[in-house]
Amino acid sequence: MNNENELLDGLYLVCNRKGIINDVLFDNLALINKDRLPLPFGDIIDKQSIKKSTDFWEEILTNDFAFDFEIYIKLENREPVPLKFTAGSFNNEVWVIAATQNKLMQKMLNEMMLINNEQQNLIRSAEKKLSKITDKVETLTLDPYDELSQMNNELMNAQRKLAKQNQEILRLNKEMMHNNEKLEHFAYTVSHDLKEPLRMVRSFLKRLEQKYGHSLDGKAKRYIFFAVDGAERMSELINELLNYSRVGRMNNEFEMTDINALLVDVEKLYHSQLLEIGGSLKWSEMPEINCQKIPIQQVFNNLVANSLKYRKEDVSPEIVITLEDKRDEWLFSVRDNGQGIDPKYQTIIFDLFRKVDDKSTSGSGMGLAICKKIVEEHNGKIWVESELGKGSTFYFTLQK
Repeated sequence: MNNENELLDGLYLVCNRKGIINDVLFDNLALINKDRLPLPFGDIIDKQSIKKSTDFWEEILTNDFAFDFEIYIKLENREPVPLKFTAGSFNNEVWVIAATQNKLMQKMLNEMMLINNEQQNLIRSAEKKLSKITDKVETLTLDPYDELSQMNNELMNAQRKLAKQNQEILRLNKEMMHNNEKLEHFAYTVSHDLKEPLRMVRSFLKRLEQKYGHSLDGKAKRYIFFAVDGAERMSELINELLNYSRVGRMNNEFEMTDINALLVDVEKLYHSQLLEIGGSLKWSEMPEINCQKIPIQQVFNNLVANSLKYRKEDVSPEIVITLEDKRDEWLFSVRDNGQGIDPKYQTIIFDLFRKVDDKSTSGSGMGLAICKKIVEEHNGKIWVESELGKGSTFYFTLQK
């Protein structure tokens, strides 16, 4: 087993219902000095998350459970760190688990809470047995103590099991992050190693055409064109694969983002193309939301690019972006008046290398896959509603 200091950022606390930390079961951030216990929960929270931590605690007091709250903690001489907090209440104690944001880690945290529930069930069982023993204590001599000893052993075994599984969860999470780093390094290496020979192929073919083009017939020139075009498409595909592999591993922090300003940048990107074909891009008034700015801008870029790529012939494309404020999420839509999508493609277009079956369009078929991965990194969903000949509307949600 690796040293705990090498494990990922995480906390495991036991608090009372008034928000006082009474015990620290795990803390590899070196955040809490046990000599200072008991300590108010608010003392470890960064000022930007005070309101969020209040909501977190109210959720616990109301429902005896709170799940997946992103709260920034303050660290001495370091920038605040966002952790995902989950907590459950039992017998006036609140068990709080926090870890770095990661989907697999969240699943592991869920498993830890299930393990805690097993322990709590054992405690309830022990209490029931203790109640029965108390009723009979006047007539019993040795048996109550034997049963109490048995229950105590069961609780100790449950605690050992919990501690062992917690360590296994942390080990697996560290291994997963290490594999992610190796995968990203592999993606960079493959990108470089594949793009270099493609660049050489493209370069030498162009030189061949320039130097000997006067002596080549039309068929030879077409062959050179197809070879250069294939190399360029392969280079584009490698870039898209690299972008896909980097989603979720780039240091894109969540920040308050003005969606209006973001869409202005998107419109600027396609301004010349829209002018050329007489198209329009419109949106309703948008709020500031907490998200990863650059990835979300990429989602809008890809969806607008799709609307322009699959527009109807001789019809000016009209693209409209709207937003609906749901209770726990933002619901965005990107609607166009384009060709529409056959129902049989409406699910698979979000898979890698899949696109509408139109051989006349270029592209790697990865744009929507990248959109899906980014949206899922925000705990959201993406889908399309469309009819052939009547345009398409892409919807996606972002958790608040």
